[in-house]
Amino acid sequence: MPQNDLFSAILQAFALPPGPSIALLIFALLSRRPGSRRFFLILGLVSLYLCSIPVTSNWLMGRLEVYPTVSLEKIAAEAIVVLGSDRHRDAKEYGGDTMNGSGLERLRYAARLGKTTGLPILTSGGMARKDDGAPEAELMGAALKEFGLEARWQEGDSQNTYQNAMYSSRILKGMGIGEILLVTHGFHMPRAVAAFEKAGMRVIPAPTGMTDPLPKSIIRRFLPSASALQTTCLAWHEMLGRLWYRYRYY
Repeated sequence: MPQNDLFSAILQAFALPPGPSIALLIFALLSRRPGSRRFFLILGLVSLYLCSIPVTSNWLMGRLEVYPTVSLEKIAAEAIVVLGSDRHRDAKEYGGDTMNGSGLERLRYAARLGKTTGLPILTSGGMARKDDGAPEAELMGAALKEFGLEARWQEGDSQNTYQNAMYSSRILKGMGIGEILLVTHGFHMPRAVAAFEKAGMRVIPAPTGMTDPLPKSIIRRFLPSASALQTTCLAWHEMLGRLWYRYRYY
């Protein structure tokens, strides 16, 4: 792994949950003062607990999932754009890389919209690492065929959401297309909409993968779980991403 990529991975590991909590617990172990040790220990455990309960994760996602599910009545869009996510590397049963998890969730919804509206589909996503064999857009196109559809266009050069928007808009504007149905996860949609509007596209948000509602049991809402921790991590990553985009691009 290149040195810059390694530094970025380490930075991200300690910027996102449970990284900060682990760092606090390490400080507690290294501290020689009983008062400081107790402070870092309590802070680390409390922060880890708060990040791991559904009440926290759902509240954070609620700040991000601001777009409702799309209504297809009187849709003026001319194409569907679906953004890549979650590559499964070296999937033995597929004989190589394929789409996975959240990426398939987006593709499934894009396929549903494509069959319902008859609109052409553009897949957007590049190679996250230099040793990736194919861009995500190509893998998405292959997976889309399993849903009985073809990707009309594939944008395989982008490395982030901003580039998704810039490179995809060039393709679509070249075809005279100015308004799109945009498919990505609900928590990611605000950043994606901002990027595509910055690229000069008119966007109809079509979010998918919305967060599950809180458990009906009050006790379960405050019980820590791995899934709640993962959701908190996704929300925190997205919030940091939005701050970075405001600084870097806007």
